[in-house]
Amino acid sequence: MNEFKISSLAMRMFMAASAALALSGCSQSWDVFGGKASDPIRVASYNIRLATGDKGTPNAWPERKDDLVDLIRRLDIDAGGLQEVRPEQMAFLRERLPEFEFVGEHRGADRVSDEASPVFYRRSRFEAEKKGTFWLSETPEVPGVKGWGAACPRVCSYLILRDKPTGRRFCFANTHTDHKSALAREKGMLLVIERMKEFGAGAPIVFTGDHNCRETEAPAIAVSKVLKNALYESETTPRGPWRTFSGWQWRDREVSTAAALKLPANVRNARKGSPDADKDRNGGHKWEDCGARIDYVYVSPEVRVIDYTTVAAPRYGKKLYPSDHFPVVATIELK
Repeated sequence: MNEFKISSLAMRMFMAASAALALSGCSQSWDVFGGKASDPIRVASYNIRLATGDKGTPNAWPERKDDLVDLIRRLDIDAGGLQEVRPEQMAFLRERLPEFEFVGEHRGADRVSDEASPVFYRRSRFEAEKKGTFWLSETPEVPGVKGWGAACPRVCSYLILRDKPTGRRFCFANTHTDHKSALAREKGMLLVIERMKEFGAGAPIVFTGDHNCRETEAPAIAVSKVLKNALYESETTPRGPWRTFSGWQWRDREVSTAAALKLPANVRNARKGSPDADKDRNGGHKWEDCGARIDYVYVSPEVRVIDYTTVAAPRYGKKLYPSDHFPVVATIELK
């Protein structure tokens, strides 16, 4: 049995739901706790998998889109970043989630085609003081440019949000860095941080995304010198599995984040074929156990992280997921 919980140190409980799914002799349950007091903010990152992939399979967008929207609602997110959002997916999300405002241009040179990495926020809670999209390249304002040897154009969408209950401001930036060029990943993420400092004039920063790298690799190390990985700042033990990328691979049992953190960093982050992925004493490959953790929530030092969860929630009644990535969710507080 897999069990994943999102806990929040909160005054108001949004929901407590658990579902036992009979799946060919295997049962799986999960429960989600939402809700929060006036100060804590639920932030998230979620790669929803582009709509043009997986056609003719059970993972095709028309087959999973309702489950994906349902999961986003269950997570009770206040502000989040999405990746791999095609125009038809953006239109669907806006229609089905009217309580959220979605901000972000698509990465094509015309600004309306190809994938977007939008930020979305709860209209009832926040007011956007500034918003925009720029390209991760040497010329950030020029649309459609591939920076630093990237395979694809990459964008960052951002917001300066004012929290209506408290009046506090913070910057929220979201991106999907390149899958081929490590230099493009590092340069792109540092560009995001530089711009958020400029745009926010010293306001706290939340930086989310599918960064296509492990925490032990140069791009993540560079970012961690400036911002904090919320996973390690959580005041409670991080919950859910270590891997955030499933590649659609179903597992009846996941290696938890708590268990992975007991392994050396080079082992829990090992890539297939690397020396750290060699067989252990029992003949098993540890990298197969842990899997790829490439989705992040970073925060600036003045942000308190109350809890952190990776949510491997299945589609109802199926050994399938709403996306090939799992959402990562953190409850934060602006100091």
